[in-house]
Amino acid sequence: MPAERKKPASMEEKESLLNNKEKDCSERRPVSSREKPKDEIKLTTKKEVIKVPEDKKKKLEEDKRKKDDKERKKKEEEKVKAEEELKKKEEEEKKKHEEEERKKQEEQSVEVRTFILITDVREWEDTNVLEKQEKEESVQLHQEAWERHQLRKEFRSKNQNAPDNRPEENFFSRLDSSLKKNTAFVKKLKTITEQQRDSLSHDFNGLNLSKYIAEAVASIVEAKLKISDVNCAVHLCSLFHQRYADFAPSLLQVWKKHFEARKEEKTPNITKLRTDLRFIAELTIVGIFTDKEGLSLIYEQLKNIINADRESHTHVSVVISFCRHCGDDIAGLVPRKVKSAAEKFNLSFPPSEIISPEKQQPFQNLLKEYFTSLTKHLKRDHRELQNTERQNRRILHSKGELSEDRHKQYEEFAMSYQKLLANSQSLADLLDENMPDLPQDKPTPEEHGPGIDIFTPGKPGDYDLEGGIWEDEDARNFYENLIDLKAFVPAILFKDNEKSCQNKDSNKDDCKEAKEPKDNKEVPNPDDLELELENLEINDDALELEGGDEAEDLTKKLLDEQEQEDEEASTGSHLKLIVDAFLQQLPNCVNRDLIDKAAMDFCMNMNTKANRKKLVRALFIVPRQR
Repeated sequence: MPAERKKPASMEEKESLLNNKEKDCSERRPVSSREKPKDEIKLTTKKEVIKVPEDKKKKLEEDKRKKDDKERKKKEEEKVKAEEELKKKEEEEKKKHEEEERKKQEEQSVEVRTFILITDVREWEDTNVLEKQEKEESVQLHQEAWERHQLRKEFRSKNQNAPDNRPEENFFSRLDSSLKKNTAFVKKLKTITEQQRDSLSHDFNGLNLSKYIAEAVASIVEAKLKISDVNCAVHLCSLFHQRYADFAPSLLQVWKKHFEARKEEKTPNITKLRTDLRFIAELTIVGIFTDKEGLSLIYEQLKNIINADRESHTHVSVVISFCRHCGDDIAGLVPRKVKSAAEKFNLSFPPSEIISPEKQQPFQNLLKEYFTSLTKHLKRDHRELQNTERQNRRILHSKGELSEDRHKQYEEFAMSYQKLLANSQSLADLLDENMPDLPQDKPTPEEHGPGIDIFTPGKPGDYDLEGGIWEDEDARNFYENLIDLKAFVPAILFKDNEKSCQNKDSNKDDCKEAKEPKDNKEVPNPDDLELELENLEINDDALELEGGDEAEDLTKKLLDEQEQEDEEASTGSHLKLIVDAFLQQLPNCVNRDLIDKAAMDFCMNMNTKANRKKLVRALFIVPRQR
């Protein structure tokens, strides 16, 4: 039994050895799939089954990732494309806007060019119109000058040759010598007009006026002529002179008497003065008066007019009229306007050949002296006008308005200055002289404040208007002529001041009485001292009786003061608002009436010590040049 059991053990060992060899062999050579055991085949099948879903999952994930990448790229491309389109659109809009701006600028530039062109054309047309108008005026002036010159030469020639060509005595016998017609004609000579030239000439040719020369001369000299009627009067005088030999001497004598009588006139008629001066000048130019007689008479009258008018220049229109109508022949004047027209349009004006230059020179000197005095007057008035305007600006700045009288005076003076300026320009053109410089005044910051310096002590002459502290009479009245408040404010409002004054006076009297015993150095008499002691005892008794009354009065006074303080405390805030509003409105008080009203309002409603301090402080802090 033991042997049998041992054998199987050896068999088992052999089998295990064989198995180990097979394992070694199997490990050394590869095993084919056929040789694999079934368990291994099953395991691999399971692994492949597991592996297949994982690959599919990975593939799905890969596909999803690719899809996401594709979508992301697509979105990015769309976004880039959208941005590019937006950018392109913005660029197109920008280009469109720039194109519109460019077109707009071009249109504006075209409009500007068109406007400039139109303006240039209009200016050119206006210039051409002005030049054409100026040329027409110059040509007309040239034509009138030659016509006047030729007419004067013809009249002068006829009148100078009149003594040799006057009719004989038998000629007058054929004319009408009736008193009625001759006196009627003489009366007509007092009202000579240019419209009556033909009718008066016709009547003159049919009348024998030999016995009426004196009456005719008086009528002619006394006639109230206009400047436009002087030529007709000269024409009639030429007819008289060419027919009657005694007419010119009589006319000269009557003119001299007429001018002598005018010297006594305080206010001569300027219109009559102007026409008379031109009348005698025309009579001299046309040869009715000789050069010696006529020029001496003209020079004397012109000199009298100028000498009497060197300061006021009220007769400047007389001098201008003389220069305009007779200055070329009498004084040899060539106006600047005539010179300019002759140079610009190549026109030749008639020469001054009727009277010699030696006889013209005194008139030129006299007229230039008058023009010099006129320019001085103009400069003086210009400075005065500038000062007045400067003062008005200061008054308007400080007060807010001008007085009616001052405004009226300024307007009258400005109108007078403009008239003087126009006359000066006219005379300067006629004399070919230059106008003086008249600089315009520019406002300065210093003008905006009143010229009152309360910080500088007064000096002699400070209260004069010229160079003093007052700008003018209105400023002086504004600060010096004050209303009497006692006439408007109730007297009860001045009671406190009166009491204080009385208290001050009584205190002064007490002080004086207290000082008097000290000043008295005499030794008192014993009897007098006893009497004084007795009086003191009596007074003490009286004072004891009066003490009760005084205590009652004192208590009543204290109670009144307490009530007053309570009232002031209750009304203080309201009064403070009123005072503040009053002080704020003070800058708006720009004239005397408003300031007087404010003063009365303060005295009536706000007159307390604290409010007075506020008012003083408000007035003191006002700027110095306000």
